[in-house]
Amino acid sequence: MHSQQRSEAMTDTTLAPPATATRPEGLPDDRVVDFDIYNPFDGQYDLHKAWVQLRDSTQHAIVWTPHNEGHWIALSPELIGEVFSDAARFSSRVVLVPKSTAGEAYGDLLPLSLDPPVHRPYRKVLNDKLYGSAIKPLEPKVRKLTAELIEGFVANGRCEFVHEFAEQLPLRVFMELVDLPVKHLPRLKHLADQFTRPDGSMTPAEATASFKAYLKPILDERRNSSREDLLTHITQSKVNDRPMTEDEAARLASQVLVGGLDTVVNFMSFTMSTLAQAPEIQARIATDPTCHHAAINECLRRMPLVSSARELVADTEVDGVTLRKGDMVIAPTELYALNDAINDNPMAFDLDRKVRNHMVFGNGNHTCPGQFLARMEMKVLLEEWFARIPSFELEPGQTIRHNGGIVGGCQPFVLRWPAG
Repeated sequence: MHSQQRSEAMTDTTLAPPATATRPEGLPDDRVVDFDIYNPFDGQYDLHKAWVQLRDSTQHAIVWTPHNEGHWIALSPELIGEVFSDAARFSSRVVLVPKSTAGEAYGDLLPLSLDPPVHRPYRKVLNDKLYGSAIKPLEPKVRKLTAELIEGFVANGRCEFVHEFAEQLPLRVFMELVDLPVKHLPRLKHLADQFTRPDGSMTPAEATASFKAYLKPILDERRNSSREDLLTHITQSKVNDRPMTEDEAARLASQVLVGGLDTVVNFMSFTMSTLAQAPEIQARIATDPTCHHAAINECLRRMPLVSSARELVADTEVDGVTLRKGDMVIAPTELYALNDAINDNPMAFDLDRKVRNHMVFGNGNHTCPGQFLARMEMKVLLEEWFARIPSFELEPGQTIRHNGGIVGGCQPFVLRWPAG
């Protein structure tokens, strides 16, 4: 697949795309693919089809690409599962490519850059505020904001969904969770995007430094605060029976900001652009609230969007090739769920599936701690949206375009419906 310019908005003053690498010695031609995860498209703009095209182009379970300093890509669901769960072979020390820039910069953050069992006390700090019952009290606020946003445009008979809703609800909810001013969102979202879908405006190291500079006075204040938000909890928590250091708190808080300011925005956009093209599915969701749970799970299964990486701990033979210590391997969650050995007719959106297998929130020790919040936000979105807009479609003349990256995205699109 042919790599294109990463961003049409890049100027002469921005960073050049990472150089391609020389293939490993002795690697045969049929193991090498021309695939850039940040721009995987070739003749179409559907992220999931792009990944499926790559998988279907070879019989191998793993291939190598020279893009982004050169790395392996796991294609089979079995190997993708191993990469996420087998920390003895595949380390989380570096989880992004290019390794020397984005990977090493992101590796400064906690707890994703730590392997078990070292990561566990840091992960517990997040779980305390993000798991199950800890999220439930937020639901009334999420519901109120969701209703207000929809009411703000429902009478117009149209909305630009990404900017008017997807970038509003989950990001405002997240800012409530960390008790930060909504006016800071544009700055923080831009910094978070430099890891998952960089536009060349700054290096990953600069983005990391900017996060820490922003957070320092906030964390200093909250260390002795009586607030109950997630950032205050981080500063006042213990790890291994000792207070967390200022550096640890900054690294953990930075990870929280990067993780909280991107994924749900994109997942909602993928979901609604897909439902807009499926009137029969809309009709069922609108008339039968009992299918909402199945709809959320099918959205998760059909539209995974994270392609995380791991670093080889030692030389390892995989699928007949040798991966060397320090090599990077990408494990696309897209190709786990979209495999007919894992799910029947995987590209179809089917509310009646008996079994739905996916890794949309990852797998193993670093399963996403924000999954409960994401599920609750999706539940509220379906309930409040379909109560007001039971039928909608894409405004004619649009081409839905996705973005590649560690976290895939959906470019802005317009939905329309009969005005009330």
